[in-house]
Amino acid sequence: MPTRTNMPNGLAMQERSKPERRTNLTASNRNNASWDFSESLDVLTRRYAASGEPVTVNFRDMVPIAPGSDRATHLIHPYPAKLLPNIPLYFANCKQLSHAGDLVLDPFCGTGTVLLEAILAGRRTAGSDANPLARLITKVKLCRMDAADVESAFEWTMSAARTSRPLDFSPVVKVDHWYSRKTARELGKIISAINQLPEGPSREFLRVSFSSCVKRASHADPRLSVPVRKKGVDVNEGLGASEVRAMFARVVTTNIDRLARFNSMVSAVNSDSYIGQDARDFRPIAEEKAELVITSPPYNSAQKYIRSSSLSIGWLGLAPNNKLRTLERLSIGREHFDRADYSLPIDSVVPEAEEVLNRVRQKSPLRAHIAATYLQEMQSALSATVAAMKPGGHFVLVIGNNTIAGEPFHTERYISTMLRNAGLTSRLELIDDIRSRGLMTKRNKTAGLITQEHIHVLQKG
Repeated sequence: MPTRTNMPNGLAMQERSKPERRTNLTASNRNNASWDFSESLDVLTRRYAASGEPVTVNFRDMVPIAPGSDRATHLIHPYPAKLLPNIPLYFANCKQLSHAGDLVLDPFCGTGTVLLEAILAGRRTAGSDANPLARLITKVKLCRMDAADVESAFEWTMSAARTSRPLDFSPVVKVDHWYSRKTARELGKIISAINQLPEGPSREFLRVSFSSCVKRASHADPRLSVPVRKKGVDVNEGLGASEVRAMFARVVTTNIDRLARFNSMVSAVNSDSYIGQDARDFRPIAEEKAELVITSPPYNSAQKYIRSSSLSIGWLGLAPNNKLRTLERLSIGREHFDRADYSLPIDSVVPEAEEVLNRVRQKSPLRAHIAATYLQEMQSALSATVAAMKPGGHFVLVIGNNTIAGEPFHTERYISTMLRNAGLTSRLELIDDIRSRGLMTKRNKTAGLITQEHIHVLQKG
């Protein structure tokens, strides 16, 4: 097993990362950890109370951070349909909702956008996600670790990878469909070397950085979240060993820069932060109630998060029994069901959704079953989340509406109704337009775009 060694200053890498894209903010402003939107929230709350109608806002203007800004460790790894960080940054810095040291919970944390902003605001965090890759990325993004230790681990890895026996890609998908033999061999050698490191933050940091490379090194079309092989590609052609190593080096260098920014923005991180795998089970934090929940739940069959992570899951060996379907069954909003699963209809837990479910059922029993199951499991998750909140605590819900089999599905209305039925009271509703295509649910002629997000602020008891 490798041991830590003394390192020269800097990393001996072949290439450095490209300069950051210019935005309307300097890096110092973009990475500012001190914000206060309490007065702004008061103004919006008064407007809502006076009219009773949702207030239209623009979080890109209210929180002047350009989309895609490289703030702290947000961009340490790509992930589909990530929440605009401006939104959790805003609510995590409102004194009416929480204070320094309070617990902020995100039951559908993805790769930790909400939790990272909560930590930067001085809060403690807990979250969950069904995707093991998302949980791994989140833990690395929130971990204040020594950059010198990471550099040492990286240097050892690059040396060991030259002679390591390549680790086989776990057969969640066909490796030769996505990689040339020489590319797969070099990726296998790098991850084999990383896995020989002692368990700890540096090892996980390098696993996440490696994961960030695997789709870029593949034959997958970079424009699509779920891997689709590029048209006309020669499967025998691919990156050579030196190109794969250089790519990995660039990613590690850039991520260490992000780590350094994160370290400078936080004085300490609670090492006991809980990141679970099921939004329906928060028993591990039963004694520690959350003051604030900020979450953007998954949409009904809108994103195939496990499939979009399949190449990383394969290289990191994250799928139980090497089966993606095992992980998919844990996901709320999943699409895959056997015919026997939907032979009998599921009663809707939201009566106002029954009419649209019946119309969808006439067109596609499977899609109706997917939607009904989604509502049923979402109600369980929301009930568990509300139970994990303190009395008087607040719940910030970020959600939009989508389309199923050509029928409008009012996800926002159904989810907010569930929360009110669970004992929460509405305090504010906002509407923000989505300018990104990240939440596109393109499937076929019945697909639609999620063009608006509704932001509900509710209070418990």
